[in-house]
Amino acid sequence: MKDLIDINQTLDLVKLKLYNEWLYTAHIYDEGPSNMHEGLTTKVVEKYIDPLNLPKDAAILDVGCGAGYFLDEMKKRGYTNVVGITLSPGDCKTCQDKGHTIKKYDISFLPQKDGYYDESVDFIFSRQALEHSPYPIFTLIEYNRVLKQGARIYIEVPAPECDRKHEFNPNHYSILGESQLIALLQRCGFKAEQFQAIEFGIGIPNVTNDDGTLKEFKEKYYCIVAVKDRPLDIK
Repeated sequence: MKDLIDINQTLDLVKLKLYNEWLYTAHIYDEGPSNMHEGLTTKVVEKYIDPLNLPKDAAILDVGCGAGYFLDEMKKRGYTNVVGITLSPGDCKTCQDKGHTIKKYDISFLPQKDGYYDESVDFIFSRQALEHSPYPIFTLIEYNRVLKQGARIYIEVPAPECDRKHEFNPNHYSILGESQLIALLQRCGFKAEQFQAIEFGIGIPNVTNDDGTLKEFKEKYYCIVAVKDRPLDIK
């Protein structure tokens, strides 16, 4: 009897596979070009990444790389081991056409078969990506696994209750507040060294006020630099 297959366990694994496939086929879209995100990425790199003085050969991952603006900035600075991660076919092609190295991975699971062993990565850049994870605690556990002890991660996410209601974006699953983000980082072995909020207004083409002027939407992002404070014993 003990050699029989546990059908309930098998069904649970099949359900998990189907749920993931539904998420990643129904809700993935190309980020495409964005002057706003290109400009913000340049400022973020200057403010948060340049001061880290990462070695030029550091193993760096840009998870959820979009159109590759961070990859562009690091290439300008002479970094030689930067990999972008995206499941978006359009963004993948855009980045590859620029000469960047791109891997088609789920941002929450980095395959060991491709060399992403425990403590094999020097830095992770995660700008406007963690909110796309259906299970951010799993995502952060995976980043803890691959990051070297004392290595850092940059995380940027939209705050809750912005004018544009990011919660209703088709593939925004985890719009988290400040306390929840800090708690998750702590549970996953990270310590936030910087946690800042940036607020600004943006206009959306063809969205106007009653007087015909461009309507401005208030945006608020959280910008976090965290260090891997401890490994997780989950084996």
